Amino acid sequence: MNIIKLEMKFIVAICAILITGIATSQVPKVKVYLDETQLYTPEEGNYYQVQLLFEGPSLQYVTKDSSVFAELQITQLFSQNDTIVQSDRYNLSSPEVKDSAVLNFYDIQRYVLSPGTYDYSLIIQDLNSEQEPISLDKEIEIKPYKNEIRTSFMAAETIQVTDGEQNLFSQFGYDVTPMMSNYYPSEFNVLPYYLEVYNTSLYLDDSVYIVQEKLISNSNELDMEPYIRYYRYQDTPIQPIAKYVNISELPTGSYTLELNVLDRNKIVLARSSYDFERSNSKEIDNVAFEVAILNPNFDSSIPMDSTDYYVASLIPIAQQTEVRNILNLLKKNDSILNKKYIQAFWQVSAPSHPYEGWMRYKAEVKNIERLFATNYQDGFETDRGRVYLAYGPPSSIIERPSSPSEYPYEIWQYDKINRFRNRRFIFYSSTNLGNDYKLLHSDMRGELQNYRWKYELNRRNTPGAGLDDPSGGAIDHFGGNSSRYYRSY
Repeated sequence: MNIIKLEMKFIVAICAILITGIATSQVPKVKVYLDETQLYTPEEGNYYQVQLLFEGPSLQYVTKDSSVFAELQITQLFSQNDTIVQSDRYNLSSPEVKDSAVLNFYDIQRYVLSPGTYDYSLIIQDLNSEQEPISLDKEIEIKPYKNEIRTSFMAAETIQVTDGEQNLFSQFGYDVTPMMSNYYPSEFNVLPYYLEVYNTSLYLDDSVYIVQEKLISNSNELDMEPYIRYYRYQDTPIQPIAKYVNISELPTGSYTLELNVLDRNKIVLARSSYDFERSNSKEIDNVAFEVAILNPNFDSSIPMDSTDYYVASLIPIAQQTEVRNILNLLKKNDSILNKKYIQAFWQVSAPSHPYEGWMRYKAEVKNIERLFATNYQDGFETDRGRVYLAYGPPSSIIERPSSPSEYPYEIWQYDKINRFRNRRFIFYSSTNLGNDYKLLHSDMRGELQNYRWKYELNRRNTPGAGLDDPSGGAIDHFGGNSSRYYRSY
């Protein structure tokens, strides 16, 4: 087995998620994110780097020698023509649980592979879970790097100079934490990246070359000149480059980061590109919407007696600073100002086609009103309406309007929300009155998380229980299927 080895197989915690208990009656389903990069060294040749990010709360934990942790068995196979070229099977332990903090963590492995096409298989088994292993099969291509000017690109969550010994994230003097998503919300002000440039001496007349960094707007309507940079380098077999792009003022939209290796005549010798999505609503604060000219299309699309309603309907998709602006605006009771704000909001949120973006959203608001409005709340004010507008329609819904012991409930499951996958929302009606459903629990970041949700859902016919009850007060009973439905995703 030909593997580029680090000193050991490391695991590194990147964030902590507090939970109220480790041992539960639920059997988690492993959630893991995969990314890969092709790299090169003159000594070893091409190698394939596999990056895995595990969601700690999705694993089953056990106690051994007074330590609480999860255990995984990982198998990675590379084959050609049904013949296994490389195989790697190893066990991986999660970070130890301390103070009820369950950590997400990475595993990164590197495999030397000759140029060619391979069938790649990944199998992950939670050794403490009854769940079946999860697996992935895909075709990969290893391109020849030895005799060509090439580049390798990695989007990064963080980059810092390696301090001391090599570790899991080390790349030629830098520690590069991979960015496992191409979605950059408002709280991201920079886009860090790591680039390696190979074999520049092959086609250069002298030892100097340029790396051009530029952003391209996929809408082709923005001036991207401020996002073009040039960096000068001397020829070396491998040139590691760690930079970041300031995206704090980059409007919402779809973009490509392009990195070009140029000679003195600005001839492109090699190129890497990275497509990403940007959501940036912070700039709405700076839009002088009060003095803006109202577009006739926006003006006619909003009835004068409904401007308060439609301004308030933006709250589910607005940032916190925008919500404050909306609430202050509603106090003025100015219909023309309301229309101008809606126009400004969509000029920022959908700069390529603001009117079309607004009309699509307006149609959704009307649909939400029909589906979820109650006799005391507009559709967008309800929890289900807010979630629908914020994240779109769910991938699937389990509806249980009646149950022998549970309140009426719905489980909404989303295959993907931005960079997050397999997220669930549980709504229930504790009043048993029509559309009166409240959010009870969600595993989506930033939403209500109630790890005693089963107890709340069963309170209609179930006696109270102490906080130390591992069942959360949700005893097994006839017809109580909410836990099974929740775990089924």
